[in-house]
Amino acid sequence: MAGTAVTSAPRLSVGAPNDPALLVPFARRAEKLGFTGIWTQDTLSTANISLDGLHVLSHLAAVTDRIRLGIGVLYSGRRNPAVQARELATIDQLSGGRLTVGLGIGNEYHRESLAALGIQTDRPVRRLVDGIGVMRALWTGSDYDGELYSFTGIRSQPPPVQRPGPPIWIGARAESALRRAVRIADGWTGAAPVATQDFLDQLAIVHRAIADQGRDPATFTVSKSVYVAVEDTVREARQRLVPAFDRAFGANPVYDAAGMADRVAVFGPPEHCAQRLRELFDAGVHELILYPMYDRMAQLEAFGSLVGRP
Repeated sequence: MAGTAVTSAPRLSVGAPNDPALLVPFARRAEKLGFTGIWTQDTLSTANISLDGLHVLSHLAAVTDRIRLGIGVLYSGRRNPAVQARELATIDQLSGGRLTVGLGIGNEYHRESLAALGIQTDRPVRRLVDGIGVMRALWTGSDYDGELYSFTGIRSQPPPVQRPGPPIWIGARAESALRRAVRIADGWTGAAPVATQDFLDQLAIVHRAIADQGRDPATFTVSKSVYVAVEDTVREARQRLVPAFDRAFGANPVYDAAGMADRVAVFGPPEHCAQRLRELFDAGVHELILYPMYDRMAQLEAFGSLVGRP
């Protein structure tokens, strides 16, 4: 665990679009509006255009100055951890130390297609734990002795700007995974498709794990991705969100698109959205990552009215 102190003020970040033409104007506008960070995803979906999240962050590092850059989440085993460590350190260098790294084991239904491509999918938890150990060892110039990887005298360049390395946030839902995140990571990030009440139940587990493990709460970040729609009325926002969720999750084997807007999203007028977000901050969240489901640039402008309000 790096043990970096957590900034106490509530932070709002935003999810990046997948449209290549929107990336630069979206990121620059998000920075100007005062968002803390902009996040990409390591999605395995092939239903729609999906840019590689790490390459997108490298691109955005060159066109922004202040906003933090995050990816949520990289799946354990999909990339060799030594190669991944170098890629992440390079982005941290290119951005001047603005990177946050999300990691997780991914969903089980992804593993069949990964295995068909020759990617090892066995022991995903051990690959996550050992992978973090490998990356941190290479970032600090240390040796490593784990179950899957063991080395001495191997050094990696470049070193990350942030020392001892970029903060690592674990994406997790099960109790064992949440407790593991508190034990080995710098933070936990809740997925956007997870129902708000389920997330709050998971957050209670995280808080108990912090107490049980004797960890200083100030060294562990809690974040949550949230689908948000800002419109003049709750009714108008719901009417636009429902078909957007049907398009995005209609064929998803894990998340049910039916009624999803009411379970997972924050929507309505700015003051209503700000209150709903404040409830999450009051529950113990440090950073919320807002994802628009439609009209990305217009919604980003609407999201800007929420910065500083929660």
